[in-house]
Amino acid sequence: VHIINNGCSSRDNESRDEMEEKRESSELNPLSTGDAGDVIDRRSRICRERLPCGVRLLESVGAFNAWPQNSHKALVLVLTFCCYSTFHLSRKSFSAVKGVLKSCSLNESYRNTCCPGWAPFNESHGNAILGSVDYSFLFAYAVSMFISGLVADRVNLRYFLVIGMIGSGLGSILLGVAYFANIHVLYYFILVQLGTGAAQSVSWPAVMVVMGRWFGKQRRGLIMGVWYMHTSIGNILGTVIPSIWATCDGPWGWSFVVPGFIIIGVSVPVFLLLVPGPEDVGLCPPTHQTKQESISLINEEVVSCKKVKPLGPFKTLMIPGVIEYSLALFFIKLVSYTFLFWLPFYITTGNHGYIGKTKISAQLSDWLATTFDVGGIIGTIVIGGLSDLLKVRSVLVVSSLVLAAPLLFLYRHFSNVHISLSVVLLIISGATVNGPYGVIATAVSSDLATDPQLVGNDNAKATVAAIIDGTGSLGAAIGPLIAGAISEYSWNDTFYILMASCLISALFLSRLLIVDIMSCYRMRHKNQRQVNIRIAAQE
Repeated sequence: VHIINNGCSSRDNESRDEMEEKRESSELNPLSTGDAGDVIDRRSRICRERLPCGVRLLESVGAFNAWPQNSHKALVLVLTFCCYSTFHLSRKSFSAVKGVLKSCSLNESYRNTCCPGWAPFNESHGNAILGSVDYSFLFAYAVSMFISGLVADRVNLRYFLVIGMIGSGLGSILLGVAYFANIHVLYYFILVQLGTGAAQSVSWPAVMVVMGRWFGKQRRGLIMGVWYMHTSIGNILGTVIPSIWATCDGPWGWSFVVPGFIIIGVSVPVFLLLVPGPEDVGLCPPTHQTKQESISLINEEVVSCKKVKPLGPFKTLMIPGVIEYSLALFFIKLVSYTFLFWLPFYITTGNHGYIGKTKISAQLSDWLATTFDVGGIIGTIVIGGLSDLLKVRSVLVVSSLVLAAPLLFLYRHFSNVHISLSVVLLIISGATVNGPYGVIATAVSSDLATDPQLVGNDNAKATVAAIIDGTGSLGAAIGPLIAGAISEYSWNDTFYILMASCLISALFLSRLLIVDIMSCYRMRHKNQRQVNIRIAAQE
């Protein structure tokens, strides 16, 4: 391993006298002496003492000896995947039980398709009350996201994630306690959701930094697309598991308590095994994190377990593309989270409780809603993988968003024809909405955080992720609130707002789309000229 001091890039400009002075004071810089190996071993021991006890145990039995880099990457991939899946699992529970909490419609033609409800949600304007509880969670989540991004650059990410997971689990459990303790006070639900939203905000900046530290630019779109399945899988599990108890005569409190214990349980292996970065175990970081990509190196700063000063939020905003993608994600998450929090309820009540001739129960609507997330899995992987091949992200993202608007129109007006048609439209709509959402939140955020002007400053990742996803979360907070208020009177107007949001999101990315198209055009002509030159040289 080649040891390079942080000052190596400036040594050529130093005078011989300064270099001689450094040699004479070598005792102050042990890496310049023949005992460099001992110093590295001593510093490595210091770093190893900070490793999770589970990793130290696995190292002692040689679990990472054969393929250390790949073994650690696989472990990080699995841990962050399970971690974020449980975050989404616990936040999805409330939407799964809305059909149980909401009162029956005054329309007698389908009164028997819904439940008596639970005060205060079975009172007049029940949709608006449910929307206010959603808004409490999402508002706290969005505001806290910006703070969490700044904090994540400055703390131990393993502890940070575990605290967020335990806080989210406790918040979910407290919502379930409302059933067993017979609590009907609206402010109780709002306060619990505010705390839960703040705890959930820890999740995204932290896992993005961990993934960015372990995985480089190569095949980032595909890797992040596959990894981002955790969101949809978490949503699916967060719908299926609570639906077991989300019945009219069922103990719906368990729909919150069980997911709460699940996320707390998953926090244990995260605490015992998660390694935030490769330098913590003496491995080389991805090439985008190093200033010299031609050789493998361990920087003196890394060996000594120090960190680069994090990037400030205002400088982060100046990174090209951050503002555009943040505003685009605002409207994408407005659409995505409206479906996340209201789709099961819409399936139950939007078409008077029937799809075709099939009566839709609260449990069946939960199962049908999972197909939207299945589409999200497909869309994220396909768009991420194709964007790697094209070397641009915006072309596929904008195309998908433009396609999403007419698909939502078709779903609103034709989903009640037959269940099969409804499922197909949900899958395609989920792919065109959640696909761009996943690519922007993962691959694009990592691309922007490793911009060439940030070489050597890996700590921008959490701040970039927090700004982009935090701005998006503001849209996520507004979407369900609008849906709760407007759906009382017209689901058509709700869908028109969602369609317009998709088009506005694509509009915000139009400048980046033009830049990427021109870049591809110039690259194509450059490659063609090089081919022509080689042909001419051979002739």
